[in-house]
Amino acid sequence: MYRIETETLELQLEIVPVSSLVPHEEIIPDAADRLILEFSNWTNLQNPVIVDENFMVLDGHHRFFVFKALHFNYIPVCRINYLRDSVQLRYWFRILTKTGGEHQIRAVTASMQASLRKIPDKEGLAALMGKNPYCWGVQGTRGCYLVTCDTGTVCDAVSAYRALEEFQTRLRKKGVDIRYIPCQNITEHDSVVPEPDQLILWTPQITKEMVVETVRQGKKFPPKATRHLVPARPLHVDVPTRWLKEDISLREINRRFTELLKKKGIKRFGSGQVVNGRFYEEELFVFYDKEQ
Repeated sequence: MYRIETETLELQLEIVPVSSLVPHEEIIPDAADRLILEFSNWTNLQNPVIVDENFMVLDGHHRFFVFKALHFNYIPVCRINYLRDSVQLRYWFRILTKTGGEHQIRAVTASMQASLRKIPDKEGLAALMGKNPYCWGVQGTRGCYLVTCDTGTVCDAVSAYRALEEFQTRLRKKGVDIRYIPCQNITEHDSVVPEPDQLILWTPQITKEMVVETVRQGKKFPPKATRHLVPARPLHVDVPTRWLKEDISLREINRRFTELLKKKGIKRFGSGQVVNGRFYEEELFVFYDKEQ
């Protein structure tokens, strides 16, 4: 095992059997199919999957799915202590466009026999959602709404997200387009404000304990339920993919992996970096080949 110590978290890099990982979210089939096609041309796996101490997948569900679908034996992971305060659970909000107005929300809510409550502003919406993690919200230019389902339909975190998924499906059937956005862009930074034909969908505010309990029960959330922010992340471990299909012992492949990492250098970057087109809010530990 290769360890990286940070001020707030220890990163444990190792290779584990693919079968040992436990997902807490379903994947988006189209995204998985694209990744399978891309992966067929990869000679190295750049970045490890982020998992907790019990190998629950926190970040990298689609990579895990691809490894399982392609019958790999092993997969590189970065194991962390999930319940540390420095590991934050955030959410993916939705931007709704081509809504045709708020009457669509009313119609879909009524069709699901859910209740709709008008809230003056997003601060009030956030406060109410903090008290009830099984509801969701809608933010528009003229105020906000709190959507609450019957307790017979929604009784836990998974059923809340299942109901939300049904809500989205019914909106799509009415021609509404949906895209994902980090929740803090709405709740903290005000970097996105809905336009007249847009609405912002606030997703259920579940907790890390709920995520752990969901996995313990053998359940999974729909795609794009959680968004985990870790204080530090390793990148570019670049493990040869041929290693990961070999019929060798776990001890031997980890010996190779540790030796591979020891030969590399590490560049440490602060938060707010863009690497390979992706923006990272966390601190980065980027491995590189010293010979280059």
